[in-house]
Amino acid sequence: MAKIKGQLRRCYGVLAPDVSGERKLELEGLTLYPERPELHFNNNSTMLTKKEAILAETLMRMSPRAVSRDTLMEKLWDDQAFIDENTVNVNVARLRKKLQGIGIKEALETVRGHGYRLNVTWGKK
Repeated sequence: MAKIKGQLRRCYGVLAPDVSGERKLELEGLTLYPERPELHFNNNSTMLTKKEAILAETLMRMSPRAVSRDTLMEKLWDDQAFIDENTVNVNVARLRKKLQGIGIKEALETVRGHGYRLNVTWGKK
């Protein structure tokens, strides 16, 4: 019993590692919390699906560079053998809609023949 209590104390007690510092990705006032998964901008926020959060994180990390469709497919799905390219389009469309819902319009650009790019359009006046 003492061993169990000691293990619990190390995992959840005083000796437990600090897990309160969650990951946060910021880009010009747009904040993504991948573990929740939430997207915040100004006083607005929206919940994302797991795939949308991975997509948003990839685009934010690569911004302002374009990300190829193949790279996005690799990030979103482990096995690409049965994934239709239209599935990427659907996820991008959903992310665009959620970005518009928090006040970011025309930031997610389609780069013809290559993939997608997240442009910082919300900081310009």
